[in-house]
Amino acid sequence: MKLFLVVILIFCAQSLCAQSPIHITFDGDEVGRFPSGWVSRNPKDMTKVYSVQAEGEKKFLHADVNKLSVQITYERKWDIREYPILRWRWRTIIFPTGSNEQTKSGDDSVLGLYVVFSGLPFVRVIKYIWSDTLPIGTAFDSPYSSGTKIIVVRSGRALADTWVTEERNVLSDYESLFGKGEKHPVAQGMAILTDSDNTNSRAVGDYGDISIIPSKENGRVKIKETEANKELDEFRKTKF
Repeated sequence: MKLFLVVILIFCAQSLCAQSPIHITFDGDEVGRFPSGWVSRNPKDMTKVYSVQAEGEKKFLHADVNKLSVQITYERKWDIREYPILRWRWRTIIFPTGSNEQTKSGDDSVLGLYVVFSGLPFVRVIKYIWSDTLPIGTAFDSPYSSGTKIIVVRSGRALADTWVTEERNVLSDYESLFGKGEKHPVAQGMAILTDSDNTNSRAVGDYGDISIIPSKENGRVKIKETEANKELDEFRKTKF
């Protein structure tokens, strides 16, 4: 029984429940270069579209795309039940012309941030966008894949050229979009996409810091982790 307990505690202390909040910044990157830690299936064009820029001492990711679609990804696993809050900053500059993300011909966004999940038989994805035309709160399947759910978190041009901070409860969004059947949904990483290929136009926008943190109601996570580690230490001192 004690052996079984120690296996559980070791697993808890060394796996996802031992995670800490994730903070992605571009402060350590060189201005004018592609950001470290990010990759793309299109390495030839990724450096043409995305580069780190700075305003004063603050650095950010700048995207400038002309008639292209180049997605970049950041691989990092986390348990969205432990860390459900996704917070980020972004800024629109030039919107793609004639976009409407609910149609294939208009599926371009000036700003798009994805959370990617593993799933069988298909990968599940939540994409948060700043749309030029669709109302805030609109949620729908991607016109290219029912496994990708799109949520409009910001709309229109009233705040163009202005940094805006967004915050989403990814767990709540996941359960609303995919149901509550999965007990422990684990995110595999994030992706960014500013694109304008379908509208044959240009799009320009900026991405700031991205954070993945516990909810205010989830402060017990660290307490539980500490208690588990204490129990593990006591168990290791036990003589059989």
